[in-house]
Amino acid sequence: MRKFWKNMTPNKKTILLLAVIVIVGFVFRSYNFSEWLRFNMDQSRDINLVEKSIEENSWPLLGPKAGGTDFKLGPIFYHFQIISAKIFSADPVSIAYPDLFFSILSIPLFFLLARILFNRSIALSLSGLFSISYFVIKYSRFGWNPNSTPFFVMLFIYAVYQINNIQGRKKNLWAILAGVSMGIGVQLHTTLMIIMPISALIFAYYLFKNKTLTKACVGIVFIGAMLVNAPQIVGELQTGGLNTRAFIWGVMDKNGRNNNFGNNIILNATCHIRANYGILSSYSNEENCGYDDIVRKSKKLDSKKMVFSDKIIFTLYLFVATIFSLGGYYLAFREFRKETDLNRKFFAKLALSYVFLTFVFFTVWATELSMRFFLILEFVPFLLLGFWLKFAQEKLKKRWITIAFIALFSLLNLQKNYSVFNDLQFGGREVNGDFEYITLGEANFVIKYIKENNDGDSVAYMDAQAGYLFKAFRSLQYVAQKSDIELVEFGKEINLASGSRLFYLKNAGEKCELPDKILKKYIIEKCEIYRQFSVFALRVR
Repeated sequence: MRKFWKNMTPNKKTILLLAVIVIVGFVFRSYNFSEWLRFNMDQSRDINLVEKSIEENSWPLLGPKAGGTDFKLGPIFYHFQIISAKIFSADPVSIAYPDLFFSILSIPLFFLLARILFNRSIALSLSGLFSISYFVIKYSRFGWNPNSTPFFVMLFIYAVYQINNIQGRKKNLWAILAGVSMGIGVQLHTTLMIIMPISALIFAYYLFKNKTLTKACVGIVFIGAMLVNAPQIVGELQTGGLNTRAFIWGVMDKNGRNNNFGNNIILNATCHIRANYGILSSYSNEENCGYDDIVRKSKKLDSKKMVFSDKIIFTLYLFVATIFSLGGYYLAFREFRKETDLNRKFFAKLALSYVFLTFVFFTVWATELSMRFFLILEFVPFLLLGFWLKFAQEKLKKRWITIAFIALFSLLNLQKNYSVFNDLQFGGREVNGDFEYITLGEANFVIKYIKENNDGDSVAYMDAQAGYLFKAFRSLQYVAQKSDIELVEFGKEINLASGSRLFYLKNAGEKCELPDKILKKYIIEKCEIYRQFSVFALRVR
């Protein structure tokens, strides 16, 4: 085996190692995929739309609503899901395959980006870490319109790099990819509707200065982007620009909530620092990225409310996260300034321009930011780590430092992945925290339980503890419909007669116990615990 490895060419070794990295990434992304698939309200909406589109043999002209507005994105997300459903089957698992597929493809694509800037060993190390990153994996394991944005952003930047780098007909092929990737990206997240077109103009200026931009390339990129967005354009023509007006109103509303520029800069910088470190290490708040919780914890540092070990960890986190981001950007800019390879320098200019433009845009909408917004910058922390590793190798001449850093961040992500997978299997998410989402496996269990304990009735009434039905009811309703059960959300307007059946859902933390106010009205006939839920079959007194 050693002789076989020794006789392999460097390129073959790279391909083999990258293949192993991709396989590892595939395993983490696909393990127990259907059983642990996030299946909340958005996902149930998507599968209903896909089934209707296939049944009516139609393709939607618009996509999902952008959060907190009436504006709808382009339909490409739904089109990917419809194609997947037609290839496999129209079910919740199949429509999540496109996001899984693009996440797997993003691993070798990231390697291509990293290889432009770094040597083979650093690029492979970063790709390995990228493949097992908890943050990257988390957003590959369910269907949601922003989940594939990292792939199309990376493809867009890489395609522009190749337009500058290649001559002849192949330049036009990369122009097609640049146009298509931009056309798809702007349909997956509202932020990219602004960031990608402006980036395209800036990149075109760079290409024009380098005298590598042809009129054919400009036309191809524009036509490619327009063709991908043709359904949305048709929809706008049919409605007289109704969706465009919704977009303008949405932007104005968000701008009205972001009128403190100084606070926005601080909030945005904090989010960037926390997101960069959190994506890389998995050590972060998974939802919020602001500074409110940091301020609260900082006030406890000189009190006995926080144990000494937590004080040390919190202080180290602030220090390391800040130094990593600020130092990483400094090293990136330093490398850009001193770089003599024109192709590498051009790519660094593209990446830094994209990051800077995103920072500027995020400053405008800083109060809206959360960790999921940084999906469009998902690859950046890994490149920052690459600059740190390159600096360590050049200045300290110690290869073990690279190994130590990669090993440390790999262990942090592996531990986090194991913890989350363990929670998904045994229900720890809800026992240890707030209700975030129901999985398809849990939804199937709940409906199976209802069907077996509903006395043969085709109508079942369900209630739950606060917040549960808002996220999970439509999902449960979808699964129930497939089992020929009409699931009805129990409310004050519904009066159940004595002896009637009611099903109740709550967290599994208190096992099969219910508050006295519920027990005064209902008798517990059966109860089963499954992962994060306790499911009750109650009888009205």
